[in-house]
Amino acid sequence: MNKKMKNENKKLFVSNTQTMRIFNNKFLEGITTTYHYLPFLIFTPIVLYFFYESILFVYDGSIETPSLIMPLFFGALLLWTLIEYTCHRFLFHFNSKTKIGKKLLYIMHGAHHDYPNDLKRVVVPPIVSLGGAAFFYMLAYFILGRYYSAPFIFSLFSFYMIYDWFHYASHHVNVKNKYYNHIKKAHLFHHYKDPKKGYGFITTFWDILLNTNFKDI
Repeated sequence: MNKKMKNENKKLFVSNTQTMRIFNNKFLEGITTTYHYLPFLIFTPIVLYFFYESILFVYDGSIETPSLIMPLFFGALLLWTLIEYTCHRFLFHFNSKTKIGKKLLYIMHGAHHDYPNDLKRVVVPPIVSLGGAAFFYMLAYFILGRYYSAPFIFSLFSFYMIYDWFHYASHHVNVKNKYYNHIKKAHLFHHYKDPKKGYGFITTFWDILLNTNFKDI
């Protein structure tokens, strides 16, 4: 990479540190924003509970085929990365034609693009994450049953927490790790170079597969 390109890329990492308020109503403002650490306080006990259940079900024989846990783990990884990619690309960046639609999309994601370093808009608010968690737990319970849903949900929710950390960290944390810095650069390029590329958060797999990746990183 030449010196000019390096200087241009450095500029991309200098972002707005301001914050904003969308609603005058404290309740509405409160449920559409969250402190960046709150999802970890909420989901860490949930993840540990399903981890405990997974071990318990293997130990007491409820999970009759423990070898299925690894496929469930990778299935959860595949599902989560697809969720984050499709939601980011097709929902958060949907071009709504209605005033209400534009308002909702701005609350969900547009405000984050305008104020990318706002700590209250960098992770998913609990009203959304807990609702989504309940939906996927019920779906997994219905498809996999009581016992096999435990390791699947443990994995899925763990990847959700990794996603939240990656998103927060990409705006606020520097880590000397090649993979992390590749992901961070892709996300910041999405913010500051081209919002129609770089939809993945914890992997660029789907971006590469669907040709929305940045070729210059």
